[in-house]
Amino acid sequence: MYVCPKCNSLVDQPQKRWWSGWRRCANGHVLYVRGLGPSLEQPFRESFLRAFARGILIFGLIVFTLAVAADNARARAGAPYMGFVVATFYFLASLNPLRKAYVWAGRGGPVQRLVPHAKGRAYGFLAAVLSQVAITVALLFLR
Repeated sequence: MYVCPKCNSLVDQPQKRWWSGWRRCANGHVLYVRGLGPSLEQPFRESFLRAFARGILIFGLIVFTLAVAADNARARAGAPYMGFVVATFYFLASLNPLRKAYVWAGRGGPVQRLVPHAKGRAYGFLAAVLSQVAITVALLFLR
């Protein structure tokens, strides 16, 4: 079930306009939250696992692409340092859902149903950051 964070109401059947793919509530607000995606009720575990998997997958693609670059020794040497850049990005990306979860927990009404989704996304990104830093340090020691 969707929750409109602006109206603080549940939306059972979101509307779609023919020219836009965005779902909207009855008042016309877009049912999308920056940093979370669609404003769906999701359990903590599902949000955590999706955020963690996405963070590790993108990190792995970037670092291993740079590490495998056989023709460019400079790119191979920069792979661990790029890992720190990606980890910093995901750390900063986790702060926005944490802030929103804190604000929504203080409000009453249906918007509190989005708190597990926001906390799961934020903690998933933070767990991915810890894993990324561990992998990056391991790559530095392997060099």
